[in-house]
Amino acid sequence: MKFDRLGLSFDTILSARREMAVCLIEDVYPDVLFYGTVPTKLGEMTLVWCDFGLCYLGFQEKQSLQKVSTFFPECQFKEHRKDAKKYADRVMSVWAGEQVADILPLVVRGTDFQRDVWATLLRIPVGHVVSYGLVAQNVGRPDAVRAVGSAVGANPVSLLIPCHRVIQKNGSVCNYGWGDVMKQKILSMESNPDSKNPAYCKSPPVV
Repeated sequence: MKFDRLGLSFDTILSARREMAVCLIEDVYPDVLFYGTVPTKLGEMTLVWCDFGLCYLGFQEKQSLQKVSTFFPECQFKEHRKDAKKYADRVMSVWAGEQVADILPLVVRGTDFQRDVWATLLRIPVGHVVSYGLVAQNVGRPDAVRAVGSAVGANPVSLLIPCHRVIQKNGSVCNYGWGDVMKQKILSMESNPDSKNPAYCKSPPVV
């Protein structure tokens, strides 16, 4: 599927924009990670968090726990489904732009390059998509498109660090770690005024 069929704008310049109400933090070393999988309007969502913030968000529990263990190999996991539901509600509100004053900490681990890429993804507004090449330009590595693709794919917090808004330069909406159907579903909800998703009308202005 191409981006224009979803009603998305394809950006060729990444301007300075107000970011989503999250912040990336690092150098945190928790002993225990809590997790839970709960239903949302996007489907089953797996969340992994610690006392300092959200560490991982995915849409398949087994795969999510396997992936997050590569970032936090020293941690124990404890399931807290009730708290996961509260976390999911907060995530969905932040994604929809309803809690712009409530900054959600994202505890991310990665290389300097990966964190630069993830921070750049926060500048892609709702209803817009960009190419991997544009992200590469904005992190100062215009020839490192493949490396950017790997960093985008390694994004630990799906949805809030919007790797789904990066598409191929030919406009094709595919190659999503959680499946092309999920990527198209998220982008459709962000671009479709009939989806009843508040994120549709919360696209940050260019500053």
